[in-house]
Amino acid sequence: MCQYETSLARLVQMNPLDNTWLLLAYLSPLIVVMTIIDIRGSLYGRRVLHLPKGNFLRRLVLEALDPVMELLFIGAVLWRDLSSDPWHMLAGGAGIVGGYFLARYRARIMYVRPLPEYQAIIVRRSFAEYIVVVFLITVKLLSENTTLHNYGVSLFITAGLMLLLSESALRISIVYRRYRRETVDARAAIRVLKKVAKSSAK
Repeated sequence: MCQYETSLARLVQMNPLDNTWLLLAYLSPLIVVMTIIDIRGSLYGRRVLHLPKGNFLRRLVLEALDPVMELLFIGAVLWRDLSSDPWHMLAGGAGIVGGYFLARYRARIMYVRPLPEYQAIIVRRSFAEYIVVVFLITVKLLSENTTLHNYGVSLFITAGLMLLLSESALRISIVYRRYRRETVDARAAIRVLKKVAKSSAK
C-alpha cells in the first residue's frame, strides 16, 4: 500500500511535459476536439462541396495548431538537447534548413485552393501527418529511456525533431500567405467583374 501511494505521489508531482503518456492525457481533450472538427470538415467537403476523393476541407485554425501541439509535445526534450552543447545547436540548425525545403515541398503538394467563406482551405490528404505523430511519440518514449541514450543518436533525434517542428511552422506560414494572396486576388477580380457588369448595363 505504501509503495502504491509513493508511486501515485510521484505521478502527481511529475511534470506532464516530461512523460509521454501523462502529456497525452493532458492534451487528449484538445486532440479529440481537433479530430472531430477535422472529420466534420472532411464529411462537409465530400457531401456538400463534392470535393474529389483525397481532398478535404481544413480550417486554418487547425493548421495553426499543428506546430503548437508539436511544440508542447517535444518542447521539453528539444530544449534539453539544444541547451546541452553547441553540436546539438548545430544539429538543430541543420534541422531548420531541412524543414524549410520540406515545408515548401509539402505546401505545394497539399494546398489546393482557399475557401475564405469558411476561413479554411482545401487540401489533399496525406499520410505524412500520421507518420509524424508516430515518429514524435516514438522519439518522446526513447528520450525517457536513459538506457538507450547515445550521443550520435541524440544529435540525429535533435535534427529530426527540429526539422519536423520547423517544417510544420514554416508550412503554415507559406500556406497562409498563399491563402491571403489568392483571397485578395479573387476579391479584386470580383470587384472588376461587378464594375464591368454595371458598365455593360448602362
